Amino acid sequence: MVRQAGVLLLALVVPPALIQAQQERVRPLPLVPVTQLDVRQPHPELDGRRISLEFSAPTPIHDVLLRLVRETGLGVIPDPALDHTFVGDLKNVTIREALDLILEPLGLGYELRGEVIRVFRRELETRFFSVDYVITQRSGSRSVAGTAGIGGAGISSGSTSQVSGSDSPDLYTELAEGVKALLSLDGRMNLDRTAALLQVSDRPERLARVEQYLEAVMLRATRQVHIEARVIEVELRDERSAGIDWRAVLAALAGNAATSSPAPAASGGFTLSLDLDDFSALLDALAAQGRVNVLSSPRFTAMNNEPAVLRIGTQDVFFTTTTQVDAQSGRIVQSTVTPQALTEGVMLSVTPQISADGIIHMSINPSVTGRTGVARSRLGDQVPIVSVRETDTLVRVRQGETVVIAGLMQDRGRRKTDLVILLTPTVVRPGMAASASARERQELEEGRAARVR
Repeated sequence: MVRQAGVLLLALVVPPALIQAQQERVRPLPLVPVTQLDVRQPHPELDGRRISLEFSAPTPIHDVLLRLVRETGLGVIPDPALDHTFVGDLKNVTIREALDLILEPLGLGYELRGEVIRVFRRELETRFFSVDYVITQRSGSRSVAGTAGIGGAGISSGSTSQVSGSDSPDLYTELAEGVKALLSLDGRMNLDRTAALLQVSDRPERLARVEQYLEAVMLRATRQVHIEARVIEVELRDERSAGIDWRAVLAALAGNAATSSPAPAASGGFTLSLDLDDFSALLDALAAQGRVNVLSSPRFTAMNNEPAVLRIGTQDVFFTTTTQVDAQSGRIVQSTVTPQALTEGVMLSVTPQISADGIIHMSINPSVTGRTGVARSRLGDQVPIVSVRETDTLVRVRQGETVVIAGLMQDRGRRKTDLVILLTPTVVRPGMAASASARERQELEEGRAARVR
């Protein structure tokens, strides 16, 4: 280290071994033989001169190629199996441009080896594409089935629970159909659902179309929307027995919310879209109509065109008996007891579709069921009598707007209640889930600190 005229100079001593290693790393690459050069590299004969040729009648491809290189220093060797013909008029093109224009539509390729052009039938190329999507078909309904039979050999019982239905699209089936439509007559494909892998064999230009199609499909299929839901029950006052007066609610929300549709009638099922700034202001406005009880405030994320199911309540089971009677003796030879499921409470199915401009379309199916009595069969089975409040609607909202579903009224003795469902969708952006999780953890910690104080 040397200090001179206010300047600090550092002298570094580099070991000779390190210098030699650095020199070896920057050595020039070895020369590549001409036969291995890419055919697209500039070549004076292929790209330097321009020609004009006319083929007014179908001409064998061998003759066409010979005329292309007749006045050049290039040679040409076409595959003997080629039986193609060409008709066309080429004006002021290079030999490379002529080869591309003539050979590509015929499914032929070429390569340059030294000063010789070899023309051949292009073989199919194979590419593998990952399909990152869960293999499932889902719907907004959940079925429970089972058997408990009593027979001569003993007792058997079992139960199954599954999400099923045909209203959810099968991405893999539709994807396979879309890819098949893009292949040439010689193209082949295989979709391995277990490995989520698509294998396609075809010509390069066809493979490029398949890649573009897959990118577009997966971009749309993997869009997600985050939905904040609130299920509110309003026990109406006597003067509000006809239902919530939404005109009064919206008037109380003046300045805190904007509606995209006219105010609904006082009763009956309906859907309303609000641009809500303050949720507590809506609760205060509803409190003027009766006693407000927030039943649930779930948050969930749904993928594009895939249903999300929310269930709030109690799942009960009742049994039905089926008997088999001997025709001659009239005796019961076998009895089968089948469990049936009954959900008492709120079930909400939401299927979103997110457009390219961020507009969210949602198919919403809320259902409210409650046991009101019991019916008995002649075999002694007790079957519950239930009341059902249900609606099925399609809405179109911008992200951040709140969808209000209300008018699902019910009499509970001397009380009359109205169920209000609020849904606020937001399109999920990259990194949004992590930030939302961090925000929820922060709110949880602040809540704990407040309780400690």
